[in-house]
Amino acid sequence: MKIQFLNPHWFWLFVLIPILIIYEILIKRKKRPSLLYSDISNLSRLVNINKIKTKFLYYLRYIFRFLCFTLLVLALARPAVPEKFTRIKGKGVDIILAIDVSTSMRAIDFQPNNRLYVAKEEAKNFISMRPNDRIGLVIFGGKSYTQCPLTIDHNILIKFLDQIKTGMVEDGTAIGMGIATSVNRLRNSKAKSKVIILLTDGRNNSGEIDPTTAATLAKELKIKIYPIGVGKEGYSQIPIDHPIYGRQYVSQKLDIDIETLNKIAEISGTKNANRAQNSEQLKLIMKEIDRLEKTEISKKIHYRYYALFYYFLYCAIALLVLELIYSKILFQSLP
Repeated sequence: MKIQFLNPHWFWLFVLIPILIIYEILIKRKKRPSLLYSDISNLSRLVNINKIKTKFLYYLRYIFRFLCFTLLVLALARPAVPEKFTRIKGKGVDIILAIDVSTSMRAIDFQPNNRLYVAKEEAKNFISMRPNDRIGLVIFGGKSYTQCPLTIDHNILIKFLDQIKTGMVEDGTAIGMGIATSVNRLRNSKAKSKVIILLTDGRNNSGEIDPTTAATLAKELKIKIYPIGVGKEGYSQIPIDHPIYGRQYVSQKLDIDIETLNKIAEISGTKNANRAQNSEQLKLIMKEIDRLEKTEISKKIHYRYYALFYYFLYCAIALLVLELIYSKILFQSLP
């Protein structure tokens, strides 16, 4: 907690402290009135009982006054604790991550991880780069579902992203349905830019909507699609859990329909599909999409202050009361 003083010019009052001390020591003591006694032996005996203690008790009230004065000056300087907050102006980009969760995404050609794991990790990195955008999540296999609607709460989004796994929907690759579900999530968006990032490793073999038809629908709604083919060329090992023999690995040839993905990109205005054959390539592709879809926003930093002056004021009043009690009741002086 960092305390700031909003009226620091009141600190000039501390200049008065040495002046008051000089006045007390050099001037006021000389003006101290005296009483004439015929015999002061009794009085001097009383005073000499404990000179140090007597002096301390005498100056204690000045300590009270000094602390009281200090606290009053601090209160006048308006101590406060600032809270910083940022106000963002402008419209962000609405983005749907459409991720293939078909069985083939279990292929372990992105050693030591499978395709889906790498896709999820890079999706998380991408989300972290877009703090001001609404992002949603659609998954598809033989069918498609909305895993998370558009949201600015990216912590929730990442929790939903962590939950997705292969086999959670009917097997198959319904790319057209994945695009259509994503379009449905974006059709009422009023964002300046609307984007679908499509990650798949297969060929459309399920669903009632053709991928190019879905891409045309997206274009009509001014939604851009960035298709990304995920997986290495040739054959890959896919783990299969056999009920008797346990986990077995099956060799399967990658069948990314890059032609259709290119056509989807062409229709939606993003020119060509991207191809990621390892995690580094996928990372670079996601960074490039992030660069192309920059959000135009302006940030203005504001501060909210929580006043603390009344704590200093209350303490000053308490010390003033103590000083009065001490001077008038506990410590009496003559005259």
